[in-house]
Formats: sequence, structure tokens, C-alpha cells
Amino acid sequence: MNGTLERSQARPPVRTTEVRMAKTYGMDSDARSVLAVLERLATSGRVAVAGGFMPDPGVRAHLARLGIVEEITEADFFKFRHIVIPYCGVPPRERKAWEDADHPLCDLTAPLVRRAQVALGLLRMEGAQALVIGRHDDPESQALARVTPGTKIIEDTTDTARLKFAPAFGVVCQTTLSPRRASWLLQQLRMRYRDATVTFINTATPAMGARETALENLLDWCDAVVIVGQPDEASCVALAEASLRHGKPAVTAAAPADLDLTGLAGARRLALTAGAFALDERIQAIAALLTR
Repeated sequence: MNGTLERSQARPPVRTTEVRMAKTYGMDSDARSVLAVLERLATSGRVAVAGGFMPDPGVRAHLARLGIVEEITEADFFKFRHIVIPYCGVPPRERKAWEDADHPLCDLTAPLVRRAQVALGLLRMEGAQALVIGRHDDPESQALARVTPGTKIIEDTTDTARLKFAPAFGVVCQTTLSPRRASWLLQQLRMRYRDATVTFINTATPAMGARETALENLLDWCDAVVIVGQPDEASCVALAEASLRHGKPAVTAAAPADLDLTGLAGARRLALTAGAFALDERIQAIAALLTR
């Protein structure tokens, strides 16, 4: 009788999940700096962004709370005190036309995006076929491709195969792209067009490589990976690819409500990281959800 009671009162052992944060994750200093500038602008009058400021739903929600309007067109510029050039930039010719029209611009283009714009222009002046290694659907790659006429975006080997031969190719890369992916596509380009001169100017942000390395340092320890950010954003995709290369499943979520751990059932040790545009508040909220 007592043995039966003891067995009925016994509880199964509690399974705990251990979470470790990558040493480098989320926004770099450039992204934090321009976001702070935009927050200060919001206190001095109506502010609009000529496009999406950063490709992250957390940032969009944050700007909306500040009263900042995104995706504004030139026809409505007159309604606002400040018109902000987004972090991904716009083609220099568009910016120059807006300046000539005396629109009140505040240029918050990422420094490395500006470098890529200048590099593409110089490479094109030298007679090279301009190329951007990046994602077709990313606003930054699209804006870079509009810097000079005829610029092509290279996302995979299919794009490389479709190129027409040119004596010289001038190449930059999307700043948030995985350095590993950029290097691989550059190698494919050089192998396919051996008789062409390929000039590559690396415009990937050092923070992207640091995020990947920090995550890879945890992959031998963890069972799975959780990435905070927009699932289809380039830096989040790069982190997910790094996880899969090491045979570790990964899920990406922009907010706690989006987090679905169904595919990680049984994972006892989780590595937590974040993409290039994830807000600290979103990262902290998901970390709290995983550890409660």
C-alpha cells in the first residue's frame, strides 16, 4: 500500500532547457547609430522614410510607435519635415534629384552601402559589367542594382550561368550577405568565365562574419538554434545556413508570438542568436520565453 502511494506521488524528472547566447549577434554599431538618429528626428517634427528603413518587423513597429511613416513616395514628401534615406540606400541619381528639388533629406544610408555604390560606379566607368552578389528580393541589392544601368544581381549559380560573357566583371556584395556565400559565388563566377577579368570589392559588413563565427562556436555544444529576426532577411538566412551546415536545425522568429519550436522537440541545449536588424527588446523577449 505504501509502495503504491509512493509510486503514485512520484513525479517524473523535470526536463530543463539550457540556452546560450552567441557572443556576437543582432545590430552592429552602425545600425544602432542610425536608428538613434532617426529616433531623435522623430522628436522634431513629422518624419517619413523613402522606402522601408530596415527589413525587420520589430523595427517597423518601433518606428510606427514613434509616428514615423515608411514607404513614402516623392509625391507626398511635402507633407513631412524630414525625408529619410533608408539604411539600404537609394541610387545616387535619385538622391541627387531629390536634393535638386529641395526636399528636406536626411541620408541614413549604411556606410558600407555607400561604399558599394561608389565602387559600382567606378567599376562601370572602367568598362566592367557591374554585378551585385545578393538576394533578388532584398531592398539593398535592388537599390545597388539601380546605381548603374545593366547591373545584374547574382543570387545563385543559375544567375551566373545566365550571364553573357564580358571581358571584365566588377563585383560588390550585399552588406548583410554571408561572406561564405559571397566567396562561393565569386569562385563560381571566376571558374565559369576564366577568360574574363573579375574585380571584387568586398562590401560585406564585418559584423556578418562575426555573427556567423560566434554561432559556429556554439554549434558543437547545442542541439538546435533559435534566430531572432525576419525569417527571409539575408543575415537570418545566413545564420540558418550556418546551422544546417553543421547538421543543427534552426528556427527563426521575429517575435515571441512567432516562435514555433515544434521542429526542435527534444532539444535540450539551444544556441540563441539574432540577425542584423533585430531589436534588443525582441531578442530579450525571446530569450525570456526560452528560459522560463
